[in-house]
Amino acid sequence: MLGKLKEMFGSHQGTAGRPRQSRVNLDKRFTIVAETAQGSMSKVYRAVDNQNGRTVCLKLQIPDKNAAAAARADRAQRPDEGEIASRIQHPNVVRTFEYGVSSRGEHFMVMEFVDGVSLQFLRETRALQELGDKLEILAQAAEGLAAVHAAGFIHHDINPRNFLADRDRSVKLIDFGLTVPNTPTFHRPGNRTGTLNYMAPELLRREPTDERLDIFAFGAVAFEFLTDRLPFDSSGSLGSMIQRINAEPLDPVRANPNLPPALHEILRKLTAKRKDQRWPRMEALPAALRALRD
Repeated sequence: MLGKLKEMFGSHQGTAGRPRQSRVNLDKRFTIVAETAQGSMSKVYRAVDNQNGRTVCLKLQIPDKNAAAAARADRAQRPDEGEIASRIQHPNVVRTFEYGVSSRGEHFMVMEFVDGVSLQFLRETRALQELGDKLEILAQAAEGLAAVHAAGFIHHDINPRNFLADRDRSVKLIDFGLTVPNTPTFHRPGNRTGTLNYMAPELLRREPTDERLDIFAFGAVAFEFLTDRLPFDSSGSLGSMIQRINAEPLDPVRANPNLPPALHEILRKLTAKRKDQRWPRMEALPAALRALRD
């Protein structure tokens, strides 16, 4: 009985496939190498884990900013970001080794360090010239998002900065700070979170949502990656918001007539304004993209 209680409450080792949760002194546990990013809700560092010598990505949530975001999104029942990330195990999703609360009360995550660049960087620097290479990158990115949906979550912030490609062109989906369970509680209208240029129209209209908002956002990422344009006006003005709600997206033929017709059709379905006309499931997309690549 005692062993069972320890297993349920006292052990920090966790169950198979789950990182351990612990309160640690981060200053002693990690040596910070560099700050790699600072967003509105967290700070991210490249660090060395002094317990095992491994180079990791250490993410610290900013408590007051996260509390405010949770209140805006009405996400009191949302699991912690570390708990969500630890449930999604896939080669195209950044691996979470550990999560918990520090001795200073900060929520932290320890993840694999991805030595790579974002899809935004790849597009802006024109690092990829061949269409087949671009399609393979997008297929891997789609695999990562499909894994999120298969685990029962909506990512809610699909944008080109949240996909990293390493030197071997292996793609990882990152950042689960806005991710929510794919349940009716989190389908209710009002949770207008994400990156504006990639938000689905139903988000802007404050309609009920589901995982198809991620599919639209992925479509906008793919559209931009392949054409250097977004399917809607990206100025962020009131007019652009109204256009996103009322107008049809830009036809990919106009954005890049040199793409194969089958790829034009995939982009149309991914970015369909009405979610009932949108590409239905992410799990089918990687094969469709690789078929065009081959």
